[in-house]
Amino acid sequence: MRESAFYHRINEDKIFVRRIGKGKPILFLHGGPGGEHRFFLPHMAPLSEAFELIFYDQRGCGKSVAPSGASFTMMQEVEALETLRKELKIDQLNIVGESWGSMLALLYAAKYPENVEKLVLTAAVGTSYEGFGVFERNLNDRLKDEDKNLLELLSAKFEKGEAELKEIFAVLDPYYVHSPEAAAWKADTFSNASVNEEMGKEIRENYDLRGKLSHISHIPILILQGESDIISPKELEELLLKDLPHAELKVIPECGHWTVVEKPVEVMHHISEFFQ
Repeated sequence: MRESAFYHRINEDKIFVRRIGKGKPILFLHGGPGGEHRFFLPHMAPLSEAFELIFYDQRGCGKSVAPSGASFTMMQEVEALETLRKELKIDQLNIVGESWGSMLALLYAAKYPENVEKLVLTAAVGTSYEGFGVFERNLNDRLKDEDKNLLELLSAKFEKGEAELKEIFAVLDPYYVHSPEAAAWKADTFSNASVNEEMGKEIRENYDLRGKLSHISHIPILILQGESDIISPKELEELLLKDLPHAELKVIPECGHWTVVEKPVEVMHHISEFFQ
């Protein structure tokens, strides 16, 4: 299996890129905001037998390095992706966007529709900040009282530097999956809390593509949503499909928000079939 890893300099940022396999390129956009590409691995690696898989860590995330004092905005991520596309010499991108990555994929397609061939959106959130809010409310509604109390305690300790982010995730992770044991299948990834906070604030204030996506109706879009996702497939009808009526929604049975972790075989089957 062919594999390479390297840094691309984009303005003042050093962006970590990893390429695996050979064939038609598929580019993956990780979630968060503030996550990293390792979330997809090793779960999606078998796709490299038929495709070239391109992973990268977004600005300030994972192994990517942002300059001191850098700001983090949605459009900066869009422009970083466009610069990366040019650097990789890919005319049109086939994109898999997961969670926040599904939002970034839509933002990119809205700005550069001519540079997108197909989109897969999984663990999708929606076309506006409304979906982000629904996600947060639904997650809060699922939390047991004792976990809410523990999260409040850990968050206060984290602000003081007395707790680590992974302690918070240890409480939250089981709520992202359908089967409790699946929470342990996720790679031990790093999350940048500063990126998450800054980008999260901008999403709540400015992310709104409602009524602005008719010009991407020519782009084939496949949505893969877990049956038990924090945003249900039914809720996506209003939050996403209303603005993308041409998109195809496939529901992954017995699966939560982490589709690529919990049901990788099913997800890879749909991705492979869609991009073949």
